[in-house]
Amino acid sequence: MKQFATDSKYDRYVLLDRDGVINVERGDYTMTIDEWQWADGAFAGIQTLTKAGFGVIVITNQACIHKGRQSHEGLDTLHRFMIDEVSAQGGDIVAVYYCPHWTPDNCSCRKPKPGLLIEAAQDYGIELAETYFIGDAARDVEAGKLAGARTILLAGTKASENAGEIDADKITNSLAEAVEFVIAKG
Repeated sequence: MKQFATDSKYDRYVLLDRDGVINVERGDYTMTIDEWQWADGAFAGIQTLTKAGFGVIVITNQACIHKGRQSHEGLDTLHRFMIDEVSAQGGDIVAVYYCPHWTPDNCSCRKPKPGLLIEAAQDYGIELAETYFIGDAARDVEAGKLAGARTILLAGTKASENAGEIDADKITNSLAEAVEFVIAKG
């Protein structure tokens, strides 16, 4: 599902996972603004991408909806907060794509399947082979690979303790390091 999609002025994009990249991975669902905790470097990373001319699109699994723990409206509120706070810090999130399903649903949009990345690429004319997807888990890397995107794994996160076993194109210790790499690659 797509949220808050705007007309884009960008011709280059970076796709970001949400939990563990933009906000701290809690081990449980982040469902309210009070539970939201910004990941180290999230504002600076997104701001740097924006200033360098990259549109940022968030790709996230949110099975909390299928499980009845969160409503679509509640998730809208949380994501509007995320977008507004990033904007206030000089960054720009162009759109959020989320999968509300649970693994047994076997949908095409739940990472590690590539459906959301492909949908974003179609909506924004993104050449995935030239685009990075930054995530903190094996499922993010797998989804990126299946979509034909380049992948960066944030190894400094709790969710990626087995980073050496994951076939990412690049492994970094932070979003700041990942952003620096993306900008250097152009």
